[in-house]
Amino acid sequence: MTELFIYAAAGFMIWMCLDCIQRREHFVWIIIMIILFPVGAVAYFFVVKNRVGEKTASPTPIRREVETEETLQLKELIGKHHKAYHYEKLGQAYVEQKKFELAIPQFEEAIQRDPEMLEARYGLAKCLHGMGRYEEAAVALEKLTAIDKKYDYGNAIFGLAESYRLSGNEEKALETYGEVINSFHFFKAYYHYAQLLDKKGKKQEAIDYMKSIVGSSKDLPDYKLEKERFWIDAAYKFLRKNGIELA
Repeated sequence: MTELFIYAAAGFMIWMCLDCIQRREHFVWIIIMIILFPVGAVAYFFVVKNRVGEKTASPTPIRREVETEETLQLKELIGKHHKAYHYEKLGQAYVEQKKFELAIPQFEEAIQRDPEMLEARYGLAKCLHGMGRYEEAAVALEKLTAIDKKYDYGNAIFGLAESYRLSGNEEKALETYGEVINSFHFFKAYYHYAQLLDKKGKKQEAIDYMKSIVGSSKDLPDYKLEKERFWIDAAYKFLRKNGIELA
């Protein structure tokens, strides 16, 4: 019987030692468990293992959305006046908090009350894009750019091209990127336009557009050069991959 107890105590001690190593507790515990066999292992169980286990077992607190002073004020104004302006501003406040799912109904309500409110249409498209709902984002941006093709200095139509590409609609993406680069100098637009041309088998056209990125970069001021650096490097990489080395 005594022999059985010793085997059981030794097994328990080994278990506690392995637990101690796994948790990366102080090595002193292992010394205590060996010297004070088997009391040390029991002490470790109640002081360390059991305590940590209780913490792990505690339920995860439910995350509640906390309204800010701004959102509360806007909700109060909406309750009083029901104006599109306040719905749009509430949507923007949620966008700043990355709460796209809360922002979308606000923008939709603002559009319903004022179809000419382009800020709300743009906010809605940004939310849908941010949530990976690219087809819906494209629809929202189609409606916006039909009213104002140059909205937000060309970023709206550029976003439309991006939404087409990310949703797999490469034909429309190619067409829309073409419109973007005819009016705006977004290196990212040039790069993806070239990539789509390459996929269509138009290798030389793709190379020419990649060269235009590199060529245009030489006249950029430092702050702009830093901003566009990623796409310039990507264009260089594409050209090298296709056997073209530029000075």
